[in-house]
Amino acid sequence: MRKIGPHILLFLLLATLASKGYSIALDSLQQLDTVWIVADKQSNSLLLDKLYSVRSNDATIGILQQDAGKMLQFLFPIQINSYGLGNISTISVRGTNDDHNSVYWNGLKVNSMTLGSTDISLIPAMLDGNDVINLQKNTHAIGGALNWQNIPDWRNNVKFKWRSDFNSFASFQNSFQLRVGNQRVQWHSAAYYQTAKNNFPYVDVYRFNNPIDTMEHNQLKAGGVLNSLFFKMKKQQTFSIHNWYNEKHKEVPSIMGTNEISGRNQKDKSIKTVAKYTKIFSDNELQISVAHTYDYLKYTDKRLPTDTFLFINSSYKTHRLVHTLSYSDSLKHQLHIQTGYTYEMDLANVKEYTKTITEHIGEVYGQLSWHLNDFNAAFKLSQPFTSYRYIRPQFVIDWQYTPKQKWYTLALHYADKYHFPDMNDRYWSPGGNPDLIPETAWSLALENKINVLKHRDKFLHNLNCNVDVYYTKIKNNIVWSPINSVLWSPKNIKVTQTYGSDLVLNYTLSEQRRFQFNLKTIYSFNKSTIVEDVNNEELKGKYLRYKPMHTFKSNFYIEQQYFGLGLNYMFQSLRFTDEENFDFFALKPYHILDAFITFKGNIKQQHDVQIIFKINNITNVAYQSIRSYAQPLRNYSISLIYNFSKSQNSVQ
Repeated sequence: MRKIGPHILLFLLLATLASKGYSIALDSLQQLDTVWIVADKQSNSLLLDKLYSVRSNDATIGILQQDAGKMLQFLFPIQINSYGLGNISTISVRGTNDDHNSVYWNGLKVNSMTLGSTDISLIPAMLDGNDVINLQKNTHAIGGALNWQNIPDWRNNVKFKWRSDFNSFASFQNSFQLRVGNQRVQWHSAAYYQTAKNNFPYVDVYRFNNPIDTMEHNQLKAGGVLNSLFFKMKKQQTFSIHNWYNEKHKEVPSIMGTNEISGRNQKDKSIKTVAKYTKIFSDNELQISVAHTYDYLKYTDKRLPTDTFLFINSSYKTHRLVHTLSYSDSLKHQLHIQTGYTYEMDLANVKEYTKTITEHIGEVYGQLSWHLNDFNAAFKLSQPFTSYRYIRPQFVIDWQYTPKQKWYTLALHYADKYHFPDMNDRYWSPGGNPDLIPETAWSLALENKINVLKHRDKFLHNLNCNVDVYYTKIKNNIVWSPINSVLWSPKNIKVTQTYGSDLVLNYTLSEQRRFQFNLKTIYSFNKSTIVEDVNNEELKGKYLRYKPMHTFKSNFYIEQQYFGLGLNYMFQSLRFTDEENFDFFALKPYHILDAFITFKGNIKQQHDVQIIFKINNITNVAYQSIRSYAQPLRNYSISLIYNFSKSQNSVQ
């Protein structure tokens, strides 16, 4: 342990210096090396199969996205709602609200404590080595949970990557990644920086004759640093520490249909740190982690850009301290038990709350798993606790059948779900409602998975197909509604339901490193409706806002050693923007098509160079993700990527 201390101090010093050197924040960048994409993997559950993978040296769809939202959109059956280029983006799983979904980074929840949702534009599409992104649908989160884990590659290696992106609308991005280590110590470091004017042309569909206008007051500067340090100690012990600093300065433009010149600005800053310890015994395992996050948001608005005073000057400062412990053990008769707890202390200093808020949240759980031949089953019981409200114990039940050949899996899931009211809902002054109760739900899902792997001559055929059917019912939905002519307040007034099916099909044909063909298709059918509304009985059966019934996404990529060609396609059906479902306010269906070509070469097998030319929105479609927020027409990007890799295959 004496040798480890200096390494930790050196890591913290480097992280601090890097954070100060980049006092501007992460937005949307991306670097992938080897990324395992695991759909429907539930923490502590049975479905841990790797359904499909994306590798950067294959130049498949994952590495060709320049922002996290678009990358995730094409990898998973999820919906990304964007407020425009460079602006806020949120995630929706199975037709749920944005604050019904959780996002984790190395086990640390990164959702906003005040709003409950996660701004996906603040997450870098920048993954490294064996990093994992997985989507969990059958958890206690009402919608689902997106997890990003940094995982080391315990080999003697040195890897370096540099990427530069030159985009339309004076947008430039640069990033680098360094990964170095041996069988005992691994260090991963990454930094990124972006500037953009984002003065893109758009069709203003809310003005007479639908003129083409130019977006103004939409500049951004963003950057950040990520560092991870891993130690493999004696007696099967590992220790890791992760640090993520990011900052983003963004002008907030006016919405369509107005002649207003915006004077709004937003600044986001965040520092996240996670430390983990793992000890593996003969038949059991112990994991302990401690994490802290600091988030700062400042929003200002001048009524007129020429004003010298601020009409709105609001700042949010929040801290989150998390401690987790997990212990698992293998018993007789093919039984496996796992138990643990999560404790979280949240502190918010927001001017509009009138006082500093401190809350305690956590969960104690136990899980029993059983395996017999081709069958698996698991039962999980958890008791959430909070200093705010009591909620009953929660249950998760999993059942799975997989034949010995492992080409097919049938699974059935039941899960209780819940969501505590966000801080803004309870403490915002005026309007906050301290008497809100938690939203509760239950979900039932049936999943079918097919995995076919065949070798024919020199070619490898890989087919993955996942079809799931689900139903979720949500009670005590929180909705802001008017209590007088000027004041709104949140209330538990709705019961909603969401049901549908997701189809994910992925086919890959490859011949070593000479040839590769990849086709991925995602189709989602979702119907999210109001079952009951206390204030308005006529809303029964109406569709929830911004939830499309049909979503179809497909991309293919073909590569022959030095040259590649690919397409991305997405269709979204009609979406209502009001609870009464008036067609006049609905967003029309739209089709988006992107195309890209790639050129790459290598020198002495250690140096790789790649050039990507991409055309976004080829057909020049005018569309909206959120009503009144403009999206860019046809635009272009060129990416230059350099990789250096030197490694030994021996792993201890």
